[in-house]
Amino acid sequence: MKIRVLCVMLTVLALFLCACGGKSGSGSETSASPDSASKASPDTPPTTVEPTTEHYLDQSEAAAEKVELLAEKPLKSESKILDVEELLQNPELPTGCESVALTAALRYLGYNIDKTEIADNYLIYDEDIFWGFAGDPYSDDGAGIYPPGMTNTANYFFELNGEKHSAVNTMGYSLEKLYRLIDNGYPVLVWTTMDFWEPNVIDTGYYFGDEEYFWYDNEHCMVLTGYDLNSQILTFCDPLEGVVTCGEDEFEAIYNEIGKLSITIVEAEKQ
Repeated sequence: MKIRVLCVMLTVLALFLCACGGKSGSGSETSASPDSASKASPDTPPTTVEPTTEHYLDQSEAAAEKVELLAEKPLKSESKILDVEELLQNPELPTGCESVALTAALRYLGYNIDKTEIADNYLIYDEDIFWGFAGDPYSDDGAGIYPPGMTNTANYFFELNGEKHSAVNTMGYSLEKLYRLIDNGYPVLVWTTMDFWEPNVIDTGYYFGDEEYFWYDNEHCMVLTGYDLNSQILTFCDPLEGVVTCGEDEFEAIYNEIGKLSITIVEAEKQ
């Protein structure tokens, strides 16, 4: 009798161990990227600030005109790298890449700002990813924010801190135009994917103007800090990995597929 009971107990234990192993294996196989966590759907409501009700692009027309002119000028150099400080989002802001990328750009421009200050005091929150951050950047379940909302966030910061600079939404700009901005010393925030993986689309039907865009759960924002036309290598300050590089063709394919999402920051222009 004791032997039969012992056999049953050993069988149950073996089945339990097999079940645990199976769950672990299936979880790793479904991950979009082995090194990066995915982001939540932007349908997740904000957890810290009520959604804004008025949606409009808050940027200086004079600054936007300046950026347009700079983006058409011939390149002065075939390679350029801006000395943007490496700044990592973890552990404080696991889904706050946009806020940390903006902070790195602001530090490059001379602002003394802590890593979490944008998320704490300036980041606009909204259920619409184009106009605010959906979710909570302090949470693993946060989603993100697209260029119009980050442009407004940056300009809200400048409004309260001297208005020496102005952010401009550069959605739709080609890579060549972004190179010209960097060539003139201006950092550019670009939307890409974690580890430069293929965008993993999980939702569609997001509109800015007449254009439709999608949401992808490996959404990521970095600072494009440099280009080299000869080697065709681009340099980034990645809030997850630090300073990283990527081939021009590889990045351009992702950048174009997502919808050419970017913003830049220039000196404020009097209107």
